Amino acid sequence: MNPARPLVRPTRIYLPTPEYAPKVAVVPKSVVPAGYWETLEATNPYSFELVMRDVIPCEGECAELATPVGRKRLDIMIARGIYEYQADPAYYVYRVSDGYRTQTGIVGEVDASAYDRGLIKRHEHTRPEAEAALVDALERMQANSYPMCMTYRHAGINALIDRLTAEEPILDFLGQDGVQQSVWRVVGEETEAELESCLHNIEALYITDGHHRAAAGAALAREIAAAHPEATGLEPFNYVMGVIYPSQQLKLVEYNRRVSDLAGLTDVEFVQRVSERLQVVRLRTDDPEDARPQKPGSFGMLVGDKWYKVTVPDALRSADDPYGGLDVVLLNNLILGPILGINDPRTSERLEYIPGTVPLDYIAGQKCAAFFIVHPTKMSQVAAVADRGLVMPPKSTWFLPKISSGLFVRLFD
Repeated sequence: MNPARPLVRPTRIYLPTPEYAPKVAVVPKSVVPAGYWETLEATNPYSFELVMRDVIPCEGECAELATPVGRKRLDIMIARGIYEYQADPAYYVYRVSDGYRTQTGIVGEVDASAYDRGLIKRHEHTRPEAEAALVDALERMQANSYPMCMTYRHAGINALIDRLTAEEPILDFLGQDGVQQSVWRVVGEETEAELESCLHNIEALYITDGHHRAAAGAALAREIAAAHPEATGLEPFNYVMGVIYPSQQLKLVEYNRRVSDLAGLTDVEFVQRVSERLQVVRLRTDDPEDARPQKPGSFGMLVGDKWYKVTVPDALRSADDPYGGLDVVLLNNLILGPILGINDPRTSERLEYIPGTVPLDYIAGQKCAAFFIVHPTKMSQVAAVADRGLVMPPKSTWFLPKISSGLFVRLFD
């Protein structure tokens, strides 16, 4: 790695003032219903979603409001003192907690070219049209406002983070989504040097959330660099904002699977087919929590009104295959595909993905042909798949809590 072009470096950003931070910071939506923008403009005109309005699709008819969006609106918010400029480059510590999970990481700038060089590793496919839309948005905004989230295999920063967060945060608020958010600025030459020493020892970063943001940042950097052959590689457009979490802090939430039909099989026939290759035990319980798998290689299965525990025999699992050993892949390869004919889980309309935060007793009360509870993917599995240049099936990982957009704003100019 070229020490003159570090993988991670401090950043100059705008932060909202403590008064406005809870109103500004928001987890952006992928689509909003008709009337959403009109209501938001009337109830919280400081929301960063209104800055992003021109890149968030709206269902149905949305009125054209006579208000600025994008960079123009951001500039107005800065001029009105909603944001304060942090002129000196610095690292920040960012903590999010939803009451169940707490994650504390380092905010800084990450070399965009590291994505192309394989130092920022991915585990999901990206869609070209989504990448292009984000590149267009970045070009128009000339700013980063939604850091990508990454993790690393390096425990040396944990103790430093603990020391830093023992101080009073410069921002501490409850977000609009109910997530507590805290921000500390890393100050002091010795502390900064200690942190940079740890960061420079990171060999690779693993994307946890923000695959399209990483791809778009790399694409935009390539595009601008091609037009400026004199560029050194240290210009603002060559870096993107990121939050870097220690891998030990990350706990993934599962995406469970609901199937609409059994491909013509009766409940009894389907269970029998599953039993031919896998170990199936009928649970004498009405509590779906009893069916929740306690370790990889097993599933909870609801068929009709009966719960089962399904275990994959060791002979069908390979410890040397990080992709084939994923529970979601085993479920696809052993049940969904060969028995139910769901051969493309990415496009099948017979398969629905249910977040693990949805209560199982609610699921049990809904009508479906079959429901599968999967064990959450481990971060070590994500890293192993990414290290081999592979990607996971859809809805294999879900990292919570989500971070906010508009809390850290970095301008390119």
